[in-house]
Amino acid sequence: MSFAPLQHPTTRLYLSVFLGLCFVGLLIAIPSCKKTATSTSQRAKSEEGAAESDSKKSDPDCNSYIDNAMSMLEPGRLGISSSLDSALVLLNQWASKCGNFDDKPPVLTDSQKPFLKKYLNEAQLAKMDLTRFTELDGKFIRDSQLFQGMKNAAIEGQSNDRERVTAAFYYCMENLALIPNEKDVLPLSPYELCILGIGSPEQRAWIYIEVLRQLRIDAVLLRPTKPAPFKLLVGVLLDEDVYLFDPVLGLPIPAKEQPADSVLIQTPASLAAVYESPDILTSFYGEDAKNRFSAEELKAAEVIIMGRSSQWSGRMRQLEDSLSRKQTFVLFRNLDEFKGAPGFISHIQTIGKGILKEATIKVSDFPDAQMDASEAVTGELAKKIKQMKLPFKAPVPFDVNARVEKPGGLFEVKWGPPTRKLLKSRTAQLMGDQRQAIKSFVRTRLEAGFPSDLIVPQETRLIHLMAAQQAAYFLALGQYIQGEEAAASRSFNDYLRLYARVDPNRTLAAMYLMAISDAKAGKLSSAILFVAENDPPAALKPSFPYLEKRWRAIRNKTTKR
Repeated sequence: MSFAPLQHPTTRLYLSVFLGLCFVGLLIAIPSCKKTATSTSQRAKSEEGAAESDSKKSDPDCNSYIDNAMSMLEPGRLGISSSLDSALVLLNQWASKCGNFDDKPPVLTDSQKPFLKKYLNEAQLAKMDLTRFTELDGKFIRDSQLFQGMKNAAIEGQSNDRERVTAAFYYCMENLALIPNEKDVLPLSPYELCILGIGSPEQRAWIYIEVLRQLRIDAVLLRPTKPAPFKLLVGVLLDEDVYLFDPVLGLPIPAKEQPADSVLIQTPASLAAVYESPDILTSFYGEDAKNRFSAEELKAAEVIIMGRSSQWSGRMRQLEDSLSRKQTFVLFRNLDEFKGAPGFISHIQTIGKGILKEATIKVSDFPDAQMDASEAVTGELAKKIKQMKLPFKAPVPFDVNARVEKPGGLFEVKWGPPTRKLLKSRTAQLMGDQRQAIKSFVRTRLEAGFPSDLIVPQETRLIHLMAAQQAAYFLALGQYIQGEEAAASRSFNDYLRLYARVDPNRTLAAMYLMAISDAKAGKLSSAILFVAENDPPAALKPSFPYLEKRWRAIRNKTTKR
């Protein structure tokens, strides 16, 4: 017989309490376990997402998407050997698979919008908020690569930033002949402006500002509240000064102190210096000062930020951050503060101890409007622009060995597709390869004619004749840029002898650069005679007397020696 041990009443009490505590503990532990399980799951998902993100970044395809797209968008390739659509496919694949644009769209934040709405319109803000790359973005990237090449070509040999911005200004003005009459201005994209080599004062200023952006140097337009034809200056924000350049005349505003023997202005005046000495402007503009900016008007000028909406956008910021080391072109500039770096607008407000602090600042929609207008041209305007682009198809090849004789002793041949060699050569010239471009321009001139017994389609003949004209001008320009002033003067004279009546704006530019070439080559009397005896259009009126006075002073000093 076995007996169970008898339980003491106190023991039973302890046991009841113990079981109760265990039950309560179990109830508490169940939600705790559930919470722990949830946290672990979230951590797992987070770690999985991080791993996926790292995988995206380390995916070798990510680099190839960008590298191949950037290659397709090179100025010498896009539209010649590569297509915009193909490049955009790659960019948007990168945006989706590598840039994380779907999970974290590169759009404006709620904190940014109130600030930016003060300066941009709704259309500009909408373009900044896009989460995929568009055709306009692709062209902007192409143009940025072009501007980087122009920047590199312009600043070669310059030792400081003031020299660089001055050299870049002359490079842009020389490459874009002035359209002096507003009625002749065409809605052209920056690429078209540079290739054709023409522009209004505002268009020339736009190109210059874009080239400076590749130096990461800010520049703005200064204009009166009520626009006037010739009251337009570029202000370059450098160190603590705002240096002034006139895109109408194609000359810097001259500081009081200049190198005595320099044919052109080498030291630009600052805004502060002009405020202190208003006679800098009146002396420079001379008899036409009433039609140009005065120091007093500059104090009330609007400050205009120039740029396409693409370059203020988050998608361009992320793309620029993802470029390889060899891709050094600039795609993004922040308007507002970004990661502790002051924005463009803040830079304007604080430059030179606040010299522009009280100015009205606007982000111009002119660049976006120009791009839209260049895409939408129709009718006679579209025909005119198409005609201007025609020579850049040259040459059109043919197989002389496959010619077929026709009645009357004439021959027909099979014509190939246009080679666009002139377009390639002009692009190379803009980006600094003057020697190769000059050789190509010489060949283009030689290719203008055809055998007398060859049947040539009318458009093909026109392409070659127009290409020869363009090549003659760009040949002279290339020699001028290379510093071969005597050769440039002869080539400009050759151009004028053959084509003076073809294009008035190009003729004016050729005459102007020929005079400067003569002055630089030491033929000061010839240069002085030109500016003294020729009556320039209203837009350029102050430049001729100023240069005449300057060149006479150099000649007199040389004679005394």
